[in-house]
Amino acid sequence: MADTAAHLVDRVIPDVPVRQWVLSPPHALRYRLAYDPRLLAVLIRIFIRAVFSSLRRRARANGISRGQCGAVAFLQRFGSSLNLKKRS
Repeated sequence: MADTAAHLVDRVIPDVPVRQWVLSPPHALRYRLAYDPRLLAVLIRIFIRAVFSSLRRRARANGISRGQCGAVAFLQRFGSSLNLKKRS
């Protein structure tokens, strides 16, 4: 994890302002997302599209007409509050 973070900082992400966004799906979807990679990919694409749309709109409102967005997405599963439980 530390090596990946160092690689991103040193070689991937340019020296520009960055912002972290976190998507926390409802508990009812977490089990399905854990075992359906296509559904997870769709969810991530929709989330990134929504964030980029918001950022572009805000940039245009501030006089930045050609701003660019980029994303790095990681799936995180840990901690007692995030453990997967199949719900009936």
